[in-house]
Amino acid sequence: MINKQLTKSLFVLSLVIVLCLGQDQFQQCCENRSLYYEGDGQCYLPLQQGPCEQGEWIIMERGGSGLGICRKTPCESNIEFLKDGQCIFGVDLAKRGLLCEGNMRPWYSVYGEWECKTRYLSLPFGSISDKTTQDPVWQDCKSYVKLTWL
Repeated sequence: MINKQLTKSLFVLSLVIVLCLGQDQFQQCCENRSLYYEGDGQCYLPLQQGPCEQGEWIIMERGGSGLGICRKTPCESNIEFLKDGQCIFGVDLAKRGLLCEGNMRPWYSVYGEWECKTRYLSLPFGSISDKTTQDPVWQDCKSYVKLTWL
């Protein structure tokens, strides 16, 4: 009985430690609206290839620890949006109406999911600007001061 309680307590403690470490790593990069990638300890902008393989991008896992993970991109370009099995360029005025109505524009979240929103910020030539800065996840960002031991 005591051994079972001890095992359960150790599991809960290790889960809390993992979540706290993930939150600390999230805080290291979030001020720049970037994601911490554990593989190399660097910060990367969401929706970019970053440290990921060809055909993947770095995103945040919904319900995860707030760290960047590599996932397969739905389309070849990060300005394309997958709808009904077809990749449609969000800047294609002739086809954009297939994605969103009226003054709405396709908008990717930090999770790599898209929806139609009234705001759409982008740079020329397919570069992603701060489209993901509107994500509520960044509200959890605090000023981060990294302590180093001498």
